[in-house]
Amino acid sequence: MKYLNKKQIIIVLILAFLTALEPLSIDLFLPAFVQIADYFQTTEAQVQLSLSTFLGGFAIGQLIWGPLADRYGRKKPLIISLLIFTIASLGCVYVHSIEQLWTMRFIQAIGGCGGIVIARAVVTDYFGKSQTLSIFAILALIMGVAPIIAPIIGNQLIKIGGWEFTFEAMTIFGVIGILASLFYLPETLVKKNAMQSERKNVVVNYLAVLKNRQFLIYTLIAGVLNGALMIYIGNAPFLIMKKAGLSGDIFSVIFALNALGMMFSAYLTSALQKKFASKKIVSFASAMMCVFAFIFIILSEAGLSIPILLVVLFFYIFPMGILFPTTTDIAMTPFSGNSSGSASSLFGSIQLGIAFLMTMFFGKLSDGTVFGIGLAFLLSALVIIPLLITKNTSNV
Repeated sequence: MKYLNKKQIIIVLILAFLTALEPLSIDLFLPAFVQIADYFQTTEAQVQLSLSTFLGGFAIGQLIWGPLADRYGRKKPLIISLLIFTIASLGCVYVHSIEQLWTMRFIQAIGGCGGIVIARAVVTDYFGKSQTLSIFAILALIMGVAPIIAPIIGNQLIKIGGWEFTFEAMTIFGVIGILASLFYLPETLVKKNAMQSERKNVVVNYLAVLKNRQFLIYTLIAGVLNGALMIYIGNAPFLIMKKAGLSGDIFSVIFALNALGMMFSAYLTSALQKKFASKKIVSFASAMMCVFAFIFIILSEAGLSIPILLVVLFFYIFPMGILFPTTTDIAMTPFSGNSSGSASSLFGSIQLGIAFLMTMFFGKLSDGTVFGIGLAFLLSALVIIPLLITKNTSNV
């Protein structure tokens, strides 16, 4: 952020905080599943549905806030969305049944997703083209690292105040977001663009965005990447604690190392763009994922130890730190001003929808073996290849 002035740095910090709300809200309470099940005298599977309802609300909500941000400006919809998130987060503390928790989590997601949608639009509005990739790299870093460290933070919160304290923390996060946005975030959508957006039909606007091949292809790639990351997060406890027999503390250390790897690769993104075209960076990083996923399968079949496989897995995760900001920047580049909110909504909704489908598919496909996990990693990476080929044969 050395090329940003003081005001821009403050804005980037606010956008990073807003972006973190989604992964924190998803993963912060994961360590409390057993405790919540005992509290409501239900099963862990029922508690997991509260995660599903959150994902559903998040996918739907993203389609709402983008058009609103294009019509009414960025700040008002953002503050309203954060207010909904804050009230619903507090509501989760006082629910009396698991069904009520499902409902409050759905509402919480509807509000919380406004932050990430509008944050992407603000980047496109406010910063110059030479700065957007660096900013998206920071936001992508937050999206990649937060799901990894959130369960660790959540575990400490639960030790302090039980499962309710995780939602109380989310309530505090919401209040901070409202205050920061209200007093320090400028309105970045000019009135002319807002008036133009008001005359547009929302569906027509979405269809116009989807017709852009560059946006569609790189949004699909970003969705596959997000799905691959979710598959890793879902299987890491099995690999590290059950198969390797390592402790929870070692589990946290390994997660932290992977987070640092993604942080470093995200940091490299701007430097790489100075030497290589963004689309070539995507191709190279995707190939790297394929190679290390294949190595993972070969070594697992050769009977090598889990610690060695975890080293290989580190290099499978590493290029994601490069791919997330680069694909976001390429997808969002064709849009600015009046269309960036709708484009951001579609980007996030499609990305989350693909990740949800991938986790469901590979969850059914998994046979509970290390080979099965490796196969999921490899197939996730290979899915990107035909998308890149499609890109290369188009006018993108």
